[in-house]
Amino acid sequence: MAVATPPVEEKIQPYRPSSPRPKSPHVTIYRWPITMAMSIAHRATGAALYAGTVLLVIYLAALAMGEQSFHYVQAVYQSLIGQFILFLYSLAFVYHMVGGIRHLFWDVRPGLMEKHCATKTAWATIGISLIVTIFIWFVACTFF
Repeated sequence: MAVATPPVEEKIQPYRPSSPRPKSPHVTIYRWPITMAMSIAHRATGAALYAGTVLLVIYLAALAMGEQSFHYVQAVYQSLIGQFILFLYSLAFVYHMVGGIRHLFWDVRPGLMEKHCATKTAWATIGISLIVTIFIWFVACTFF
């Protein structure tokens, strides 16, 4: 016949390291592949465009509210900080659009997803986005 023994009391102590734990070495030496950075940036610009739509809503609301409101919002948008924010917004728009076109090309030609092609198209996306955004702002500042 088996006889049960009373449980042994164990003292469980919380873990308290004597010194901070070292970081894993990969944290300091790991370099993001350009394709990973582009994927994250594409998602981030999508979110920024969603949030930045508030700028357009404010502009249209000020237009509907009257001349004084419109001039106030226009003055804010024409300030240095306003221009910088609008430049970043337009850069996000162009980058997201060019990245979307890149994804459409991937759907048509899956061979473009190979590492060497994906890296080249990633850098091309960045370059095209910068060139197109600067061109848009050059035209806008010159003619409007």
